[in-house]
This record gives sequence, C-alpha cells and structure tokens, in this order.
Amino acid sequence: MSVRALALDSILKRVFARGNGNADVREEVARRRAGTHPVAAPVPQGVSRKFDVATSSEEDSPVVRLTHPGGQRRRAVVYLPGGGYAQPISAQHWAAIARFARAADIDAVVPCYEVAPVGDAERAHRLVAQTLARTITRYGHGEVLLAGDSAGAGLALSALQRHPDGVRAAVLLNPWLDVEIRHPAASVIEDWDVILHIDELRAWGKVWAGDLSTGDPAVSPLRGSFDGLPPVHIVTEGRDLLMPDAMDAHRLLAAAGNAGSLTYSPDGNHAVGLLGNTTPEGARAFAAIVRALRGSP
Repeated sequence: MSVRALALDSILKRVFARGNGNADVREEVARRRAGTHPVAAPVPQGVSRKFDVATSSEEDSPVVRLTHPGGQRRRAVVYLPGGGYAQPISAQHWAAIARFARAADIDAVVPCYEVAPVGDAERAHRLVAQTLARTITRYGHGEVLLAGDSAGAGLALSALQRHPDGVRAAVLLNPWLDVEIRHPAASVIEDWDVILHIDELRAWGKVWAGDLSTGDPAVSPLRGSFDGLPPVHIVTEGRDLLMPDAMDAHRLLAAAGNAGSLTYSPDGNHAVGLLGNTTPEGARAFAAIVRALRGSP
C-alpha cells in the first residue's frame, strides 16, 4: 500500500467515522420525510468551463449532459453516481465524471436520480431507462456506454439486465450488487474498509427497495440474469467490503460468456478511482476505467 494511500486512509477514517448504524438511518429517513432532504450538487464551474452543459428533465429529475466544446462526440457514457442511495451527486462526482469524459474523449449524460426515501429503485429505473433510450437515439445504437460507482454501479447493472439492447458496454466501479450484503467475507473486510459500514448500507438498501424485496434483481442485481449482456467491465479493490460480490459477479459474467474484464487492486479503497491520480492505487483504477470507456480494456 502506498504512503499516499496510507495518508488518505487516516483522513477517510475521520470523515467516515462509524455512527449508530440503523438508528442513525432511521432518524435521517424521518427527517427527510418531514421535509429536510439533501439536494444534488450543481455542476462546478471548473467542469462547466471545460464542457458545454445542458439540463433536461426525465421523470421529474434533472438529466445533465456534458458535451465537449466544438460539437457532440461520437460516443457517450450514461453515468450513475454513487452515494449509498442516500446521498445525491456531489461536486467530487462531477469532477470525476469530467475527468473520465475528457480522458476517454466522450460525452457524459448524468441522470440525477432522487435518493431515498423520496426516490426508490423503481422510480430510478424509469429515469435510467428513459435516459438510456434518448441517449441511444442521439448517439446511435452501440455508441452508448453505461457506467457508475458504488450504488450507482449497482443500479447500472440492474438497468443493463433490463435494457441491454443498444448499450456498447458497462463499466462498474466498486459496485454495490447485493443490498443485503450477504457475503460472509464482507464482515471481515469491513475492518479494512475506512468508508463503508455494513449496518448503514443494509438499512439504506431496505429503504431504497421501497415496495420491492431487497432480493429483487432491480434492487440487488447479483441475483439477476447475467446472460446476453454486452461487455461488463468491473473495477474493484481489496479494501472495499463490496469486493466479494463484485468478484462473484465477474465469475457469473464469465460463466455466461461475457467479454468484459476485471481490474482488481488489493490495496485500494472503495471507489478510489474517483480520485484520479491522487494515489498510485487510484491511478491504476482510473486508467482501467478510461480504457474500458475507450473500448480497449
């Protein structure tokens, strides 16, 4: 593990200190249902200076398109940001999406789905399906990728299982694929994961499921079908408690004959690829994401 990654660990441990798990989530859900709900971060000026930014609406949610100045690129990625289905897109997400799009020389389309409890899995699926359809119409069949990180990557895979036609490939960064987190290795890796906490994730996953079962593939795509999908490229790290499910997904994809790839970094933290070249571990993950977006994993 690099010295820069160790320093980052010490910062993340303070930022993501463990709370009271289910109790904290219940209190937060009650506050949100009473009217206090987090809002999506606006596109930062640093991103809007590099891209032309256009906002439309689907399912009463904003859909933001970042296009390179001078005209639409031949290819685009529909990107679903993470946040445990509890936090909307952040400024850090916008910066990461812009880095991915610039490095891969593609446009980015970002459906800003509502998080729990205002949003739920079914509402998000309707938004993603409409966004995918419109983006494929705009850019062409086979010229659109689907990507996301963490919870957004889980939503991306479940959306792909429902709507594989016309999607060139999917890129999943540290995907959350089973909201129940049933894999026995997760509780062991939790001691190394400085960001995620199992009890909190399970609690938010239950709220996100809404009227669906937490085992429904629309909520937990690890239980869905892996047949007939375009290439699915997975990027995961050893210090991420979601890693065992990501590994299982890759095995299921391989068994189904999927042409996707797996990038595994034993010393990386959850979603370290969002940080670009901040650490060597992040640089390796970032490079794998960009290769997949370019179509050369």
